[in-house]
Amino acid sequence: MERICLTGIDWLLTCDGPARLGLTDWQQLGLRGPSKLWLERDHGSAPWLLAAISDADQPGPWAAQRTVDLGGVGVTPGWVDAHTHAVFAGDRAAEFNQRLAGRSYAEIAAEGGGILRTMAATRSASVDELVASALPRLREMAAWGTAVVEIKTGYGLDLDSEVRLLQAIGQLQTQLAGELTIIATAMPAHAIPPNHRQAPDRYVDEVCEHILPAMAQTGVPCPFVDVFVEQGYFDVTQADRIADAAQRLGMALKAHVDEFVDTGGVSWAVKRGAVSVEHLLVTGDSGIKALAGSDTVAVCLPLTSVFLREGFAPMRQLVDAGCLVALATDCNPGSAMSTNLHLAMQMAVLGGHLTPQEAVRAVTLGGAAALGGKTGPLGWSGALVVGEPCHLTALSIGGPDRLFYELGSPPRAVPIRL
Repeated sequence: MERICLTGIDWLLTCDGPARLGLTDWQQLGLRGPSKLWLERDHGSAPWLLAAISDADQPGPWAAQRTVDLGGVGVTPGWVDAHTHAVFAGDRAAEFNQRLAGRSYAEIAAEGGGILRTMAATRSASVDELVASALPRLREMAAWGTAVVEIKTGYGLDLDSEVRLLQAIGQLQTQLAGELTIIATAMPAHAIPPNHRQAPDRYVDEVCEHILPAMAQTGVPCPFVDVFVEQGYFDVTQADRIADAAQRLGMALKAHVDEFVDTGGVSWAVKRGAVSVEHLLVTGDSGIKALAGSDTVAVCLPLTSVFLREGFAPMRQLVDAGCLVALATDCNPGSAMSTNLHLAMQMAVLGGHLTPQEAVRAVTLGGAAALGGKTGPLGWSGALVVGEPCHLTALSIGGPDRLFYELGSPPRAVPIRL
């Protein structure tokens, strides 16, 4: 048994509090003063478990074999970026400028831009090229405070390319072990590729019968399947078939819904037992009610709203209704080219009317819930709880209030080398 003690913690948020409804005080997220964390694991490749929390001047449960002094930081549960498309090739800077000049995302996509432009670049890239492109982005995420990141495939849109994307994610999991925990999601149903435009059901056949089974056999853990239920992408009938295929393969369901048009995706996803629904820019009262009565997590992406100059998801209404809410960057080349989860939290407060406490909860408890919580691949509730895996974010910042005070401040996350 390996045992260590983390010292030099000036303030600590355990986030071991209510997962739903409003928050207005840091005490509701378990704010503590100077503290020590005691961690243990069975062997070098096992995850660290939280063994105990003590005040800084109190002894722990045992004498530590090793002490790591964090040098006077604040610590929270590790921030979870629960929705990204961070592995891709090429960029779409020119499209961004077209949108700033007045063209819509849908207009650009209809002319072969959008996801399909990234698809062409990604299909031409090798696994090594995809890894080399993604590494700087992922290290930027860690610098902004992210400890766990979900990465979706979906820019290949054929069997070989989707498998190659998943293999790249697997290599990144290995290369960044100890810096960042990466969870993979299969999303070949991100768009309908050009060769299937006239017969989209044939692409759904390909996804269900060939692409998803091949991805499940790569050896790279892929616990989730996501599908874009949206006008011009996949309807609920097609999504139902993909969900059935995912279930046969033992993969849990996620869904992009209500980004542009409400096509009934939220109600469908809740009925299918989806772990999460993501985007929700145009979700109305019926969708909010369905989510409030379920364990499906509402993953909100405020940077996408800023990038597309669209309205925000109804974050305040979702929280007040009792929904489980998460925040994420949606890091992708077309509609949210940002690695900054801290900025997403600030936008959720300023534009989405969450309280600071609710924003922090949304990247800890909420983010972990969007990846399955204690029954998912992390095996973690998103809080600092004795006996659970210990994912941590350390911040060189005087107190949690300052997280939302300095807009656009430089990265304040401090690496924890265990």
